[in-house]
Amino acid sequence: MDRLIRRWDSERDADLMLCAHRGVAYQRDMSEHRIAYDAAYLAHYDAYASGPIAAALNASRCAMLARHVAAGASVLDVGAASGRFVREARAAGFAAKGFDVIPEAVKRLREAELYAEDAEQFDALTFWDSIEHMEEPELWLGRVRKGGVVLAAAPVFEDLRRIRQSKHYKPGEHLYYWTGQGLVEWMGLYGFRLIELSAHETEAGRESIGAFAFRRDLPDFRDHVAAYMEMHAMRYYGSSATELHLHTVAEVVRAMKPTSILDYGCGRSDLVAHFWLDGARRIARYDPAIPMWKRMPDGQFDLALVCDVMEHIPMAGVDKVLGQVRAKSPSALFTISTRPARAKLPDGRNAHVTLLSFSEWTRWIKDVFNAAEMMPSESEHELLLLAGAATKARRAA
Repeated sequence: MDRLIRRWDSERDADLMLCAHRGVAYQRDMSEHRIAYDAAYLAHYDAYASGPIAAALNASRCAMLARHVAAGASVLDVGAASGRFVREARAAGFAAKGFDVIPEAVKRLREAELYAEDAEQFDALTFWDSIEHMEEPELWLGRVRKGGVVLAAAPVFEDLRRIRQSKHYKPGEHLYYWTGQGLVEWMGLYGFRLIELSAHETEAGRESIGAFAFRRDLPDFRDHVAAYMEMHAMRYYGSSATELHLHTVAEVVRAMKPTSILDYGCGRSDLVAHFWLDGARRIARYDPAIPMWKRMPDGQFDLALVCDVMEHIPMAGVDKVLGQVRAKSPSALFTISTRPARAKLPDGRNAHVTLLSFSEWTRWIKDVFNAAEMMPSESEHELLLLAGAATKARRAA
């Protein structure tokens, strides 16, 4: 399933899991009751595609596309089914092609020389009634080029607890259910900014279907590193770790007695220098936004310190960072704030771009390090988490 949605706190509701605070629900067991995308399924959409509602929809969809990409732009319709939108988009002057998983749909598209799957090569991707069917939507969203456009139509719900009362509740077919805001915010995590919300689907006669246009131009992981490079160049920033965390780190170091420590995301802090032991212990720093520390140190470390780092990482980049930390050390100490920061990024956004609950962070980090336990914190908003092999050392001490 989607790698970000699965990280959120959720509540079981029979065959669904509800992330009510995030505006999304999903099928608990995505392998259960899966429908067959076969000739019979395609025949249903063939019949629908020849009706008046489909004609109105495709005209509105082409008009929406024209509002956001230039004439002649390349467009890939993901989940093309009958291929009618592809044909209509081509008639409207776009270089449109289609993709589908239904063998007969693929055959038709290939015969018409309209089949494609190289999403990276297209100016825009369209997901008309398809994104809610995808177990891992990021497999497509992650391939959209920077600045590219995505158009999508999907069911929207005002109350996720009433999904089963909707005609759009389709176990084994619809794997995700969103509120309108939930869909927008989830797309934002993958770098997509809402540029239009259209009612043309409902105006054509469809019930509770939203049409969304997004552009992939929100800051990504590299952009965040560049933002912190700018902040460090403008002022002395990121030096408070010693003041805030020295006592906690010292407790862990005394229990573990590591021979080497890496301060990951060190900023301007001298925290790790307090554990030098006159050269008897190897210490190192890493921070991609600090020129002198931007090269990852060689070798392995007994302990990694990750103090006030994770909340600054965009959620789509958290797996990358946790993977880097785990690759350098089997043990890590995390300190993570779960409330907005006082500091702002150069573009005005809050510096804490990823705010998760204690339980969400703990599960995620435990998945990577296999063990994680909370330590006492003086602040109700700060999570102190010891992960990996260090948990055994601390309990033994």
